Amino acid sequence: MKTVILATLENSFQANLLKETLSNEGIESFFKNENISSILGNMPDFQIEIYVFDKDYAEALIILKRGFPDLVIE
Repeated sequence: MKTVILATLENSFQANLLKETLSNEGIESFFKNENISSILGNMPDFQIEIYVFDKDYAEALIILKRGFPDLVIE
């Protein structure tokens, strides 16, 4: 299955909160750059990206807009 990026986050706290929220709604998500970000801190070049399966993207975007509106880029 293909994955698509849902959001880019500044820190692991935000990333884990969003991942848990998605999981509670039955949507599986994946991190990219999580280990690098935790080692290097909040460096802008090493932000954490959250991906979801393309079949879940529309629903995940609704959840993102509802719970994390400041992370939405349109």
